[in-house]
Amino acid sequence: MNNKTLKLLSDFVSIQSVSTDRSKYPEMLKAVDFLKKEIKSLGLEVKTYQKDDCPPLIVAKYYLPHDRGIDRKTIGVYAHYDVQPEDPVGEWGSPPFKLTIKNGKIFGRGVADDKGHIIQTLMAIRKIVETQNFASLQKNNIVLIFEGEEETGSKNFEYLINLAKKDLEKIDVFYVLDMGMETSNQPEIFYGLKGLIGFGIEVRTNKQDLHSGVYGNKADNPIQILAELFSKIKDSRTNKILIPHFYDKVKFSLHPSFDIHGITGGYAGEGIKTIIPAMAHAKFSFRLIEDQNPDEIEKLVSDFIKNNLPKGIKYSLKTSGKLDPFCTDINNKYAKATDKIFTEIFGKKTKFSRSGGSIGAVTTLSKQFKKPIILTGFTLKDCNIHAPNENIDEKMFEKGIVSLEKIFMLSEVEI
Repeated sequence: MNNKTLKLLSDFVSIQSVSTDRSKYPEMLKAVDFLKKEIKSLGLEVKTYQKDDCPPLIVAKYYLPHDRGIDRKTIGVYAHYDVQPEDPVGEWGSPPFKLTIKNGKIFGRGVADDKGHIIQTLMAIRKIVETQNFASLQKNNIVLIFEGEEETGSKNFEYLINLAKKDLEKIDVFYVLDMGMETSNQPEIFYGLKGLIGFGIEVRTNKQDLHSGVYGNKADNPIQILAELFSKIKDSRTNKILIPHFYDKVKFSLHPSFDIHGITGGYAGEGIKTIIPAMAHAKFSFRLIEDQNPDEIEKLVSDFIKNNLPKGIKYSLKTSGKLDPFCTDINNKYAKATDKIFTEIFGKKTKFSRSGGSIGAVTTLSKQFKKPIILTGFTLKDCNIHAPNENIDEKMFEKGIVSLEKIFMLSEVEI
């Protein structure tokens, strides 16, 4: 990797654009300014779209002069500049927001998800720009779409996309760069994503914590209540979700899933504090597959919890994000052209797969524009996305730049 690319990635990673932390909002704006400056240096027109104080959506475009007889395509590229929190910091082998290279891997929060893909995109364009005059060499129009709320469920993406619709309506294909590959020599394109619905629940049984010796076996324990509730939702031996009618629309072998992300309540510090906690909180979610509707699942879950908590228990249940499942037809000329490029660069035929992940922007782009969507990316399974020691393979990073350069240079004959 050349020093220019390394410096650009290092500067970008140093910006702590954690969208889940409102105190980091100034860092989000700093990331936007950073990208605007870099994109403008490539000769692209840049706009930002915003709703209230949500992180701005960046849209940049380069449209070539109209030439008779040339059917220019417009390639859209989606990625996101927000990242996950760095916790637990103590498990990192290097500072999360300081780029570190070790044994052929580049470490830092966001290098894989998803700042690395943004830098790969910009460097691919720069290689084209610096090779010759951009307009004379470039074959297609390019539109970049960089979001700042992917890690929080893309809750304003649809609104912002509508604001930017005039800048996006000519796009012929969307490349969503927020995925990975199975191995370093096995390129991959995804045609399906799971949906998602998240929940937060609070259970309160008493006004205050109680003495466990005095009130043991007499007062309800909210942590135990949550544990019993979750055991009723899922059979831990078979992983089957036990909510009635949950599987009514499931047709495929790729099963939906249920996971608990965290439970808090009571005391977990040094020593022991013999209490019955007054309240407990939990976060959990369901990953959904094609044909499952998040609104319908929300109703099933809400009714199930209401009917399976002890009578008289005070609780509140809130959803924390809904994403529809996604599935697309990969029998299109863009997928075939990308397969050909990947096969040339990676030396192996592209694998077409479903993913267990969820990307809110994808369903919005699909519904709004009804154009082909190519889901891909250049990370690997051991990149530690959303975890300490996030990394990307240095050689894969370079292959990503070369791949995108060739995609942007596809001729009208190839597509």
